[in-house]
Amino acid sequence: MRIPLCEFYALDDHFNFGRYRGLCLSDVLDINPSYVSWCVKHCTGVVFRLYDEVIKQIKSAYPAFNMDALFESKRIYNLNRSTCDDSDYFDDDECCCYDSDDVWRDSPTYDKYGGSWAQDVEGYSDDDIDTIFDGDPSAYWNID
Repeated sequence: MRIPLCEFYALDDHFNFGRYRGLCLSDVLDINPSYVSWCVKHCTGVVFRLYDEVIKQIKSAYPAFNMDALFESKRIYNLNRSTCDDSDYFDDDECCCYDSDDVWRDSPTYDKYGGSWAQDVEGYSDDDIDTIFDGDPSAYWNID
């Protein structure tokens, strides 16, 4: 299964997930800079990449934005993180849409429950939410 990818090369690149979907990075840094920091440090359901070019732009345009050692280590981790959740199964770290029995399966969708914590932050697909949470993404809080 492919993990959603959100990449930023410049301040005008846009979020493709979460509460700020459709806004560019500079807008989110103006509105809620802690969200960007949180995404780098804690987003597990989305591969969130900030490339070196945009880091230089952030440092110039937002000098008060805190990029501590944890931020930088997680940023580098995300740059190297695969978008496959089972990279050992695939050759050359490539994703495909076959399950373990070589049966074609549809790629997961992430539109139906956009804006929910379970999908935008934790990365559950629409099918996962329908199956695991009986179509109620707010039931995520009850997972142990």
